[in-house]
Amino acid sequence: MRAINPKIRLSTATLIAMVLGSYLYSASADAAEMRDISRVNRGIHVSAEERVGDISSVNGGIDLAGGATARELSTVNGGIDLDDNITIEYAETVNGGIRVGENVTVSGSLETVNGGIRTGAGTVVENRVRTVNGKIQLRNTTVGENVVTSNGDISFRNGSIVNGDLLVANGRSNWCSRLWRSHRRHMNITIDASSAVRGDIHLYREVDLYIDDAAEVGEIIRHY
Repeated sequence: MRAINPKIRLSTATLIAMVLGSYLYSASADAAEMRDISRVNRGIHVSAEERVGDISSVNGGIDLAGGATARELSTVNGGIDLDDNITIEYAETVNGGIRVGENVTVSGSLETVNGGIRTGAGTVVENRVRTVNGKIQLRNTTVGENVVTSNGDISFRNGSIVNGDLLVANGRSNWCSRLWRSHRRHMNITIDASSAVRGDIHLYREVDLYIDDAAEVGEIIRHY
């Protein structure tokens, strides 16, 4: 049997250790870059080009500077402000709006309870855009699924495309819907000539429609 040169064995072991060490260092660096951030009674700012993980705040806004990357963003009392060229998975706020700059990519959804959603040119939201009480204003934005609201004006302009449905929900149970209807403000839906809703428009309450004749929309279905 041919003998193994101990120098070769040492060299191989050293090489393996170097490769593993390099991998562990790289993994540690990636983990540090994608750290989660959580705060109470304080806002959160992410610097330009910074990469982070999940971000959550109880009483405070969330602000991402240009080119930053994050996973899920959530706050209870505070707005979410996304600068240009940002990539996130999801953004949600209970009391606060969401402002989105230009060329932002959202691989999930944008959702608010009490607050509007406004997007800039070149933004892509792969899932849905949803509010309960708040305006939705899309400018040159593509939404992969539905746009949903209960109480707030809707505006699609400058080549915005909704690949799902547009739904305006009643938002109230039957026993109090008449009372609520008498107090709620009237809603407007505006779709300009360059924009499209490729699904249908489902209306569960009365709204004023301002849809350009050149706009691409599906069937308008009134459920009230």
